[in-house]
Formats: sequence, C-alpha cells, structure tokens
Amino acid sequence: MAVKNYAELNINITDINSTTFVPALNGRQGDNNREVFLWLKNGPQGYDLTGKTVTLFVKDASGVVKTASTMNDQTGLSTGHFSLLIPSEVYQAPGAVQDSYIQIKQNDTIITSIPVSFNVIENTMLVTQTQSQMYLDSVQKVIDDFNNRIHSAGTDLTSLENALKSVQVTIDNLNTQYNSDLFAQKGKDNEFKGNNTFDQKIIAPNGLQGKADTAGQADKSSYADKSGTADYVNSNNDQTFKSINVPGWSSFDGGVSVTNIVNNGWTNFKNGLTVSGGDAIFYWGAHSKKTVETNVWDNGLNAHIYRVGNIVVVQIYGSILTDHGAFTTIGWKIPAGFRPAYESQGIASAGYTKTIMRYHPSGDVDIIDSPLKASDNNGGDNYAYGFAVWATTDDFPS
Repeated sequence: MAVKNYAELNINITDINSTTFVPALNGRQGDNNREVFLWLKNGPQGYDLTGKTVTLFVKDASGVVKTASTMNDQTGLSTGHFSLLIPSEVYQAPGAVQDSYIQIKQNDTIITSIPVSFNVIENTMLVTQTQSQMYLDSVQKVIDDFNNRIHSAGTDLTSLENALKSVQVTIDNLNTQYNSDLFAQKGKDNEFKGNNTFDQKIIAPNGLQGKADTAGQADKSSYADKSGTADYVNSNNDQTFKSINVPGWSSFDGGVSVTNIVNNGWTNFKNGLTVSGGDAIFYWGAHSKKTVETNVWDNGLNAHIYRVGNIVVVQIYGSILTDHGAFTTIGWKIPAGFRPAYESQGIASAGYTKTIMRYHPSGDVDIIDSPLKASDNNGGDNYAYGFAVWATTDDFPS
C-alpha cells in the first residue's frame, strides 16, 4: 500500500502576511485530478473536520480564479486528515500562483482561511496549450447536473415518442380492419352468408324477403312454402331463424339474437345484436362507441382505466407511498370487462426510474424490470406516470 504523505497546515493564523508553501500542491501543466493529502491542525492537535467543507481557492499565474472542493479520502476527517482532488484547470497557467488559500466552512459560516502557495511547472511536452480559463467546481457541478437532467429528459421523451408511435400503428391496424369488408357497415349493403339463428323475434316494418325455415304467423305473402322460402316476414310476429342471409338493406328495431349471421349490406341493430355460439361476420366494418371507466390502487401507485368499445387505455398516476419491487405482482386486479385478451405490456416511471408493467388476461399485474420506490428514484421524486393500451374480449361491464 502506498504511503500517504500529508502536508501539515495550522488553522491558527498568527501572521496574516504569512503564507505556507505546500510542495504537494505543485503540479505540471496537464495534470488532472492530482490527489493532495493534507492534515489540518489546531496547534499540536488534529482539527476535527466532521460536518465541514474544505475548498481550495486559487488565482493562478495568469490571474484567473479557480476553485476545488472534491474530497477523495475522508477516512480521517475527525483527526483533520483528508485528500483533495485538484482538477486540470488549476494547472493551466505555468508559474507561481498569485494568490491561494484553503477555506474551512460549516454550513454558511466561514471558520478560517489558510494562505498557501505553490507552483505550476511548464510542460513543454504538450502538443497544444489553451489559455487559462476560469473554473469554479461548484458551478461545474450545477452544469453537469443540468446536462444529466437534460439527457435523461431526452431519453424519456424518446421512449414516450416510440411508445406513442407503436400505439398509433395498433390503432391504424384496427381502423384498417374496421374499414375492410370483414364487418357490417351502416352506410353499405351487407350480406350474411352463414347459418344464423334468431332466438327472439325479428321486427321488420317493411317485411323480410328471401328464405326462412319458419315465418311464424305472418300475412299470406310472408308464409314459408314447403321449401322454406318466403318473400318477406311480417314484423308484427315473433320470428326464429337458424340462419339468415341479408343481401341488402335491413333494419332491426328490437333485439336480434342469432347463432351465425353474415351481412353483406346495410344493417341497423337499434337495440343491440347478440351472437350466441357462432361468429358474426360484417363485410363492411363495425364499431362501438360505448365507454366505461374504473380505477385501481396500490399504496399511491394508481391507475385510471378507460374502455372504448373493445379498446382499453390505462393511465398511471399518484405519489407512491411504499416500494414496489421488481419482478413482483402488485396489488392491482384489472376487473372483468377491462382485462386484456392476451398478455400486454406498458410503461411506468417514478422519478428517473423507468420500468415495464405486464398485464395478464387474469387481471394480475406485475413489474418485470426496475422497482418503483417511494424514495431514492435515481434522484427523482416519487410521483408515478405511465400508460398501456390493449384489446379486450370481455363482455362490456354494466
């Protein structure tokens, strides 16, 4: 282990014009983070530096002011032993420094200032030399911290932008499917080509045309013949259909329940359509405007959940009260009516910590990356943000 040679300095200044020459502070142009070991004494005893700051103030040979206050070795602070890291800016101008002192400060109180002197040796081996520039390490720390915050904010904005682009792609894909001929559309003719069963009555004010297995008690023109065909079905009677094919425009004022339905033309279900035990195929698109919302909580980590049609959007918010560890299931339970049709993921953050939330079809939610903490979020606060988007096949909640 290397021997630490401490330069001794006494805080008791008997002569204000007396300056202590400290050879350990001597450096050559180009030196950077030179470690200087110092021992501050109060008379013959070591001076306790616990809770105090030590700053080196320098006006170099060119008259430019510099400061340095970064302590490296603090193991002996109670006895006055410590080391300072001297940045390269102090060793820019060659020659004896014009003025220099070590200041001891506790909170806002300056306890003493010890005059010191040292030399900067010219380095003739440097390829280029820059003009001596002012350097205040306290200001530099503020600048570095600001730059780090700007970098982190830029990273967060980039992640959010990418996530929003992904959501937009999903929405565009859904719109493309809705606008395709896979779904029935109100403004177009729809054709239902599969077998369809209507357990409840079908009301058609202008009559039903085509074929039907049973037409109920309709007027003479609606009676089904032996082959099961009818020009139309009287809307005043209850009707039951195992399958229905609607090649053109149709309007159902009441509820319609079928086993299979294929619609190639325009259809209006004013009071809803229930498809039981089969598929509903709409060649000209379909959409729902129904909305509903709910909330979940877990010790300040909250989420507001919206459902529009079959799309669910989660917005995370709140001040976290207790830590939520990585790779753990949190206290949320996505209720029925909002659960994802397949395992989905979203983004969440607290302070400068970002993580991934995983949402299961069961309604469980867990954190699969960094923990979200009530404090110590990489220097940030405990306020949570985040979002997720998925499709659900749950029945619409009442």
